[in-house]
Amino acid sequence: EVSRVLNGGSLPPSRQGPSRYNTIWEFPYTVENRQCTMAFTSVTGHLMEVDFEPAHKSWHACNPGVLIEGAPVVKQVARDKGPVAENLQKEARRASWLILWLDCDREGENIAFEVLDVCRQVKPNIRVRRAQFSALSYNDVTRALATLRDPNENEAKAVDMRQELDLRIGSSFTRFNTMLLQNAVRLPGTDARGTGKGPIVSYGPCQFPTLGFIVQRKWDIDAHVPEKFWKIIMKHDPTILTGAPRNPRGAGVRHDARNASSSFAEFHWARERLFDRSFAETLFDSVLEARTATVLSESGRPTTRAPPLPLNTLEMQKRLNRAIRVSPDAIMKMAEELYQAGFISYPRTETDAFPNDFDYRTAIDDLCGHNSFGFHAQALASGRFNRPRAGGNNDNAHPPIYPTKLMSLAEYETWRRKNPNLPQVYEFVCRHFLACCSLPAVAHKTAVEAEMGGERFRATGLMIKEMNYLDVYGKGPAGGPRLEPSYDSWAGNTLPTYVVGQRFEPTELRLDESATAAPPLLSEVDLLQKMENHQIGTDATQAAHIEKVVGERGYAVKVGDNRLRPTDLGEGLVAGYSRAGLDDMWLPHKRAEMEADVSRVAAGAMPVDVAKRNATAPALAAFRELERRKHTLVAAVREFVSGGANGEETNDLEAFPPENGGGNGEPAEPRGESLGKVRACAACGGDVALYRRAAGTSAGGPSSSFLVACAGCASSRFR
Repeated sequence: EVSRVLNGGSLPPSRQGPSRYNTIWEFPYTVENRQCTMAFTSVTGHLMEVDFEPAHKSWHACNPGVLIEGAPVVKQVARDKGPVAENLQKEARRASWLILWLDCDREGENIAFEVLDVCRQVKPNIRVRRAQFSALSYNDVTRALATLRDPNENEAKAVDMRQELDLRIGSSFTRFNTMLLQNAVRLPGTDARGTGKGPIVSYGPCQFPTLGFIVQRKWDIDAHVPEKFWKIIMKHDPTILTGAPRNPRGAGVRHDARNASSSFAEFHWARERLFDRSFAETLFDSVLEARTATVLSESGRPTTRAPPLPLNTLEMQKRLNRAIRVSPDAIMKMAEELYQAGFISYPRTETDAFPNDFDYRTAIDDLCGHNSFGFHAQALASGRFNRPRAGGNNDNAHPPIYPTKLMSLAEYETWRRKNPNLPQVYEFVCRHFLACCSLPAVAHKTAVEAEMGGERFRATGLMIKEMNYLDVYGKGPAGGPRLEPSYDSWAGNTLPTYVVGQRFEPTELRLDESATAAPPLLSEVDLLQKMENHQIGTDATQAAHIEKVVGERGYAVKVGDNRLRPTDLGEGLVAGYSRAGLDDMWLPHKRAEMEADVSRVAAGAMPVDVAKRNATAPALAAFRELERRKHTLVAAVREFVSGGANGEETNDLEAFPPENGGGNGEPAEPRGESLGKVRACAACGGDVALYRRAAGTSAGGPSSSFLVACAGCASSRFR
C-alpha cells in the first residue's frame, strides 16, 4: 500500500524474490533531495523468535524451575521465516539505505530491529532510517519520508525483555502444571480409555491474570447472599382519575400509567431503599394516610450530552463488541485489514486526543459522498464542525483511529462478500469520527420534588432540543436516513406541568419488595476494561489473550449474553494456585509491575538486567513454593474437574525433586468462614464450599477474598 501511494496511486512494477509471500515493488523516487530507486518489500509479523538453547528445549531436560533464571535463551530467525530473511538479505546487498516502515509502536520497533539485524549480517555499513507514520494516506506517507529518524533501540529492548520473561515464566509453570496434572487428574480432552496424556495445561503471565478476573467474578457471584429490601414506588399521571380504595399493607393504588399517557411522572424515593421491613412499612403507612402529595419545588435548566472522545483501540473493541457481538480479537483482525487497505488509520493506539495540527478538513471532506452518513459530513464541512474533546490518554506513537478514505460501492460489495462485518467496522470508525467532530446534544431537563406523609420524592424529565452528534452516532435524524446499529442514544421523557404548592393524588403508590442481586458474569467488554485498568497486556495483545483463555486453552466459555464463565479446569487451576498461597500468580498486581518496568526500559530509565531480576526473583520463589505444595494443586483440580483422579498419583516431575528439598510437608490451610455449598466434589463426592478467606492466609501481597475448596478430601489440607 505504501508503494502504491508513493507511486501516484497505482501499483508499481513488481518482481518475486526468495519468499513467494513477500513481493518486491520498484519505482523511482526522491528521498532527502536524492533521486533513487525505491525497492519495497515486507515481512509477515515477527521475523525472529526467542527460545531456549537445545539443551533445555526438551521437557525432560531439567527441573522446570531452571528455565526461570538459569537456562540461556537465544533470539534467531524463526524456522518458517527463512525465505523472508533471505529475501531481505538479497535486497540489502543491492541497497545503500534501509528505510524501516514497520508499525510505529514497540512491537513494530522490535520487528524493525529484527529486519536491521538480518540486513546487517550481509551489509554491516548499510544506512538505516525509520519512517514514522500512522496512516497509509498520501499526506502521512510523504510526511514520514520527509521526517525520517533513527530507530529506537530502547523500545526494541523492552519488547525483547518482555518476550524473554514470558517465555521463561510461562514455560516453567506450563511444564510443571502439565507434568504434574496429566497423570494425576483425568483432564478434559484425555481419551476415555485413559491411554492418552491429556492436553497441555498452559500457564501464561498474561493469560492467568485474565482467567483470574473471570474466576474472581464467579466467586463473587457464588458468595452473594440475597438481602431483601423495600422501597416506595410513586407515579402520577394527571389524565387518570384516582380515588380507588387502598390496601394498607400492599400494592396501594396502581394503574397502568405508562399506557394511559405519554406524559407522566415516576417519582423516586429520597431514601432509595430500606432493609428493615417494619420501618419501611411504618413509613409507607404514613404516606398512605396523607392521601395527597405536595409539590415542594419545580425547576428546569438546559443540559448537554457530550459527543464521544476520539477513538482508541479499547473503545473501538468495547463499542463494536456491544453493537455487533463480535469478539475483540476478531474486531482487531478486521481493523488491521482495513488499515492495510488504506481505509482507516493505525488501529492499535491508546491515544484519545488529536494533535493540534490534525487535518480534519480532508478527513471530513472525504466522507461527504457517503450515501448513508454523508449528510452529516456535509453539515460539518459547512460550518457545524466542533473541535473534538481531548481525552487523557496518549501513547506518543499514534493519533486516534480515523477514516482515511471513502469506501466506494464496489469496494463495499467486495468487503461484504469477504466478511459481512468488515463494512460495519469501517462505518463505525467513520461515524465515530464524525460524531466526535460534532456539537453536543442539547436538551431541557426538568426536576420536581414532592412531599407525602413526611417522605420526599423526586422526578426528572428530559426534552431533547438538538440531536447534533446523535444524528450520526444514534439512529439518524428524524427525517432520515436511518442508521444501524445505533452506538448511543438519549431518550426523552416529558413531565406533566407542576407548580409549587400543587397537591395531587398519586396514580400508583405501593411498597415494593425486592432483593439485592449478584453481579453478572463478566462480559468481554468488562474483561477488556479490567485488563486495561490493571495493565494486563497491551492494546495490541489484550484481545488475543482473551481469545486464548476462552478458545485455545479451554479455561473459560461464553454463555448467555456474551458473558464469560470459567470452565471446571480454569476454576480448578486458579483455586489450586490460590490455595497454595500463590495469588500473585493469577491476580494482576505482579504483571502490572512488570509492565511498568517494561515501560521504564522503553524510556531508557531502567537497565534491562534490573527489570529482569524484578520479575524472575518472585517468579522463582513462587515456583519453589508450588513445588512444595504440588499436592494442593492436584487436590484442587480434582475437586473441580469431572472424572477426578487418573489412576495412581504419579507424575513426570518425580525425576526432578524440588531443589530446595521440600515437597510433601505442606502446612494446613485455615478454612475461614463457610458461605455454603457450591457443588459436589468431583474427587470424593463431598461438598465443595465457598469460604471467606481468613486474614493472613495468603503470602506475598494482595490476595483473593474467597476460597473454594472441598472440606471432605483428606488432601485438602484444612485444619
